[in-house]
Amino acid sequence: MHSDFPHTPEAVEPKWLTATLRNHGSLTSDQQVVAVQQASIGDIVGVVGEVARFELTYAPNKAGPASLVIKFAHRNPENRAIANNTKMYEREVIFFNEIAHQVQAPLTTCFFAAMDTTTGANIVVLEDLRDYQVGDQVTGISFEQAKQVVATLAPLHARFFSSWATEFPEMLTIASDAYIEPFVPGFLGCWEAAMTNFPHCFDNPLGEAMPAYVAGLKALMKRMGDGPMTFIHGDVRMDNAMFGDPARGQHPVVMIDWQNMMVSNPLQDLAWMTTSSWTIETRRANEASLLAEYHAALVGLGVQDIALETITERYDLAVLFVLNFHMIIAGAFVPSTERAKKMAEEGVHRAVQAVLDRGLLNLIPGSSS
Repeated sequence: MHSDFPHTPEAVEPKWLTATLRNHGSLTSDQQVVAVQQASIGDIVGVVGEVARFELTYAPNKAGPASLVIKFAHRNPENRAIANNTKMYEREVIFFNEIAHQVQAPLTTCFFAAMDTTTGANIVVLEDLRDYQVGDQVTGISFEQAKQVVATLAPLHARFFSSWATEFPEMLTIASDAYIEPFVPGFLGCWEAAMTNFPHCFDNPLGEAMPAYVAGLKALMKRMGDGPMTFIHGDVRMDNAMFGDPARGQHPVVMIDWQNMMVSNPLQDLAWMTTSSWTIETRRANEASLLAEYHAALVGLGVQDIALETITERYDLAVLFVLNFHMIIAGAFVPSTERAKKMAEEGVHRAVQAVLDRGLLNLIPGSSS
C-alpha cells in the first residue's frame, strides 16, 4: 500500500515531483522542479479517472521533461468503485511496475505508479506524448491507421501466446470467476439505461434478443476463454491510441491506458477497436482484410497452429462480447460533453450493427435465433 503521493491534480507540488524524478533517474541530486502548472489536456475528468497535464520549470533550466501527464483515480466514489471492482487502477500500476519491461510494443515512459489500497486512490506519472496525434474515436480511423494498430498489437499478443499461463499465473482472465463475478453486476445495472438512452440503436432483432444476451453474458465470457488466449491491452479504443510520425523519430502507434490489461481472447482487442473506432462503412469494407493482416502478423511472429478461420471465429465471439462494453458506457455514465454523448451513441450503434451484420445472434448462449 502506498499513500505518500498526491491524490488529486490540485495536490501535485514541485517537491514531490522533484523526488519522483530523482528516484526515476531523470533528475540528479542538484536538479529540481521549482514550479509546476496544470495545463489543458481536453476533458480532465473521464469515466473512471482524471488525467491532467503539468508543465514543469526546473533549476537549472530545462533539466527534465518539459511536461508530464498524470493519471488519478476518479474523485467521485461511485465512479471510483466501478474501477476498483474490477481492479482497473491496480492493473495499470502492476503493468508499469512489473510487466511493461517484458512487453514488445512501444510504450510511454512511466516515472512513477502507485496505489493506496485503503482509499482506492492511485497515480500514474507518464511521459507526455503531446507531439503525437490521438486517434479520433468519434470520426473514426482509416483502414491504414487500423493496420498500424494491428502491427503494434500483434507483437504484444504473440509474445505471450503460448506462455501466459506460466508468466502470468495470477492475472485476471476473461473466463475466471474472479473477473466475471465483479464485472457482470456493472453491466446488469446499466443495460436497460443504454436502451433507454439510445432506443433507435435497438429497434432491430438485437434489441429483441437483449434479455437473452443479458442472461447469457457469464456463459459468453466463459466461451471467450475456451480457445487461444494471451495477454491483451484490453481497451483498444482510438482515444487510447497515439499516432506518431516515424519521419520525426516517433513510433507509428503508442497505446496508452493499461487499466484493462488482462488475459483474454486476443481478438477482443481487435473487436473493441473495430466496433468503437471504425465507422460502420469502414468496418464493412475492411473487416475481412484486417483479420487477414492480423493472422499474417501472428504467423510471421512465430505463432503456430492458428488458422484464419479460427481468428475469424474468435473475432465473432469477441464482437458479440464487447457489445456489453459499449452498453456500459451508454448506460452507466452521464456524458459530460456533447462529444462524450456522441462517442457513447456511435459506439453502441456501431457495435449493434456489427453483431447484426455478422449474424451473431445465434452465438448468444441459450439463444434460439
